[in-house]
Amino acid sequence: MARLPDALGDRALLELVRIGDDLHAVTVTGGRCRRRRLGPYKSVEQDVHLVRFALRRLVMADGRDEAAEAGLAQAARRVQSAVLEPLDDALGQRELVIAPTATLHGLPWAVLPMLAERPFTVVPSAAAWLRAHGSGRTPARRVVLVAGPRLEHAAAEVLALARLYPGATVMTGAAARVDDVRRALDGADLTHLAAHGYFRRGNALLSHLELSDGPLMGYDLQELDRPPATIVLSGCDTGRSEAGDAVTGLAGVLLGAGTATVIASVAPVGDRAARDAMIDFHGRLHRGRPPASALAAVPRTPGTAGFQCFGAG
Repeated sequence: MARLPDALGDRALLELVRIGDDLHAVTVTGGRCRRRRLGPYKSVEQDVHLVRFALRRLVMADGRDEAAEAGLAQAARRVQSAVLEPLDDALGQRELVIAPTATLHGLPWAVLPMLAERPFTVVPSAAAWLRAHGSGRTPARRVVLVAGPRLEHAAAEVLALARLYPGATVMTGAAARVDDVRRALDGADLTHLAAHGYFRRGNALLSHLELSDGPLMGYDLQELDRPPATIVLSGCDTGRSEAGDAVTGLAGVLLGAGTATVIASVAPVGDRAARDAMIDFHGRLHRGRPPASALAAVPRTPGTAGFQCFGAG
């Protein structure tokens, strides 16, 4: 607590805690720490499930499902009413550092109207954010761009990004092999992987990305000597976590290994929509915006609503 207010600066910390049957919020803003009871956890949990269900339906229908669209909007408003609106006096319009709990780890926070264009980052805890924030932003001197198989627009996405980063290591098609990608990632400043993502319940180290000759596993990323400072995982469920009290899955593995910032999706994504959103995001990042701010400025569609920033922001 002694270090947190100075590190936050103009940001606000929102840490959510489940105590018995209730959901509580701890906020730190302007050097002041407060706790507030928000209400029954179970009702929020149900609405988070409805948000995820409706968003998945919309992605599968390429955005053309009026019932799912209405259901998503209604459930998102209820979550916002339960979790964010009671804290509006403390949070204001500040950039947020959010430490969720339980099912809220799976919430695509950007679907909440109050967060639609606001920079925020998701972290396991305040202490984890302090560690990531303390590492500072690293200039993108060594960039690695990778496209996995069976995604129609992944190669185009990576080749478009290569024009932003002259001299980047680019690996597409058969060249995107597990051992070669793993070696390239070690020590990179910025990495972008456009690949199918698979979340493994019960063991985050078995969550993986699909490359040309097999899976790049969570434990492959954990064993890197120096994981990328900033890594973008452009694929379905690459930021998905268990409903516990920490960020698990691939994002959690990378944060635990020392990566400062991860951009990943807690929900399914649309291939074409992801391509357009990631090109837009990197353009803003390349012009000097911090990752959380760059992502917040990208227009969202159902196919990109799950993307969020983890770690330092």
